[in-house]
Amino acid sequence: MRRLTKTAAMIAVVASLIVIGMLHLSAAGTTSGGCMNQWLFNGVWRVQVTKVEPYMNNGQQVGWQVTEVWRNGTSQQIAPSNSFPEPQKLELSSGSILANDSSAGSASMNDINSHSFPASGEYTYVQKFAANNVDSQNKPKAIDITFNGAQVSQSRFWPHFSTPQYNFHFKLDCQASGTAAQAQGGSGQVTATQGCMNQSMSNGVWQVKTTAISPDMGNDGTAQIGWMITEEWTSLVNRPIAPGNTNVTDQQLVFASGNTAASSDSVGTLASMGLLTNRTFPPGSSFTYQQRFRPGSFNASDKPVRLLVTFNATAQSHYPNGPYYKNPANFRISLECSK
Repeated sequence: MRRLTKTAAMIAVVASLIVIGMLHLSAAGTTSGGCMNQWLFNGVWRVQVTKVEPYMNNGQQVGWQVTEVWRNGTSQQIAPSNSFPEPQKLELSSGSILANDSSAGSASMNDINSHSFPASGEYTYVQKFAANNVDSQNKPKAIDITFNGAQVSQSRFWPHFSTPQYNFHFKLDCQASGTAAQAQGGSGQVTATQGCMNQSMSNGVWQVKTTAISPDMGNDGTAQIGWMITEEWTSLVNRPIAPGNTNVTDQQLVFASGNTAASSDSVGTLASMGLLTNRTFPPGSSFTYQQRFRPGSFNASDKPVRLLVTFNATAQSHYPNGPYYKNPANFRISLECSK
C-alpha cells in the first residue's frame, strides 16, 4: 500500500512538471526576445526599451522605472488599449517579479494605453514599478510587455498581430547594436500635402490655415500643460456643412523628440475639437479656433515641429451626395516655416 502511495505521488509530481513545461512552452511560443535599444515588432506595435533606473520618491528609492519607445506599425490611427495590453512585469536578478499594479505603475501604463498614435506615430513614456523594501543591488533583469492575443484575434475593428510571437521579452543586461537597433517593419507616414504656417491648404472640401502656436496654461492658468494651435477653417462647399459630418478625424501634434499628441488624448482637447466638428459652416464661411494638445507626460522643452490634420477620405467617398476629398486629403503642416 505504501509502495502504491509512493508511486502515485511520483506520478503526480511528473504530471505537474509536464503541465509546467507545457505552460512554459506555450508562453515561449507567443514571445519574441530582444535586448536594450532593440526594436521588436508584432505587426501592430514596434517597441524599444532604452533606459532602466531607480524610481525615486522624496529622495528615496521606491522601485524601478523603465523608459520605453512605442511606434505605430499599422496604416491607421490606433491606441495600445485597442491591442488589449496586459500588466507589464519586471523580473529582478533574484528571480522575483514586480508588476505595474501600484497607483504610480497603473497611472504610467494608462498614459501609454490611452495615447492615440497616427500611422508611424511615436511616443516615449516611463513605466514605473513600485516595491516594498527595495534592494538597490537586486537590479532589473528583464521586462515582459504582453498582450491578450485571443481578444486581439477576435477584434473586428482593430489590426491583428502578424506573428504568433506578439509578446515582447526584453533582457536588460544586454545592449543591441547595428541592424538590431533599427526599427523593424511597420507603416510609413500618413500620405499628406506638405505645408507651412500661414499657408492656406485645401483638399476640395476644407481650406485650413495654421496661424499661431501658444502655451496651453490649463483651465486655471497656473502652469503650462500643453500647446494650443490656432487654426482657420474655410468651407469650399456651396451648401451648409459641418466638419463632423464630413469625416474630419484626429489631429496630431509632432514634437522634436518624435513623440506625438492627439486631439483625442484628453477631455480638454476633445472639447476644443468639438468646437470645430460641431459647427455648421454656411457656404464659403470661415471659423477660427484653438486646438489644444495635452501630452500625458508634458515637457515644455520638447517643442512642437509639425501638425497633422487628417480626414477619412475613403469613408467620405461612400456618401452618395458628397462632398468628396481630393487625394491626398490630409495636411502635414511644418511649424518651423511660414509663408
